[in-house]
Amino acid sequence: MHRIDSATARENANGDGKTGFSDNADLSNQDATYFTPEWSNALQEEVANVIEGLGLTLDKSDNGQLLKALVQEFGEKKVLEDAIEDYKKLIKADRDRLDKLEARKYEDTQIGELFWTSKHFATAAEVAEYKGYGTWQRALQGRVAVGFSDDPEDHVDFRTHGKLYGEREHQLTTEEMPSHSHPLGISARTKIAHDDSQESDRAVDNTGDKEEGYIGDTGGNKAHNNMQPSKTLDCWERIE
Repeated sequence: MHRIDSATARENANGDGKTGFSDNADLSNQDATYFTPEWSNALQEEVANVIEGLGLTLDKSDNGQLLKALVQEFGEKKVLEDAIEDYKKLIKADRDRLDKLEARKYEDTQIGELFWTSKHFATAAEVAEYKGYGTWQRALQGRVAVGFSDDPEDHVDFRTHGKLYGEREHQLTTEEMPSHSHPLGISARTKIAHDDSQESDRAVDNTGDKEEGYIGDTGGNKAHNNMQPSKTLDCWERIE
């Protein structure tokens, strides 16, 4: 749509910068404002588009179609001004809703979930400040996470949610040691070779009797390391 812009259109007829129609009687040798095909077509299409856009078919014999279309759209008892006000309120409500959504912090970690990070936080307060929400506590301190299993063939520890188990170091029991043997040396004088503190001679006899001997201890009697190659990260659980 545009304002009339023919050669005889009157400048500022409808306000500053708004051309319009005039009989131009106050101007000598000036015809009244005349229509142009371009402006007439623009006006026609503007009105026709409203009527058709509101679901009516153009009818040459009906000069009240624009009113019918507006009444049909906005209700028989609602004037156009009220409808416009309603739309303004709806638009404002939508705008307010969008503003609230944009201002709301996105909480990517919900209560009960874990926040893993390579960034180190000394306190829970530092985590809350960094995330912008929530109350936090350290989780899995010194432990690795193992996925829960519903396979009945798996160890019961893997099938118990929240179970704490495992050792950083472990010392083998006698039952856990692999089956093995130790060499025993005997001297020509039937002296049993072992640690010096228990060294003794045994007389050779042919009676078949047995006597106890001693084999020296070996090994450091220390626990062995059970840890896989690892990297320590921060893990925090959101509790509020």
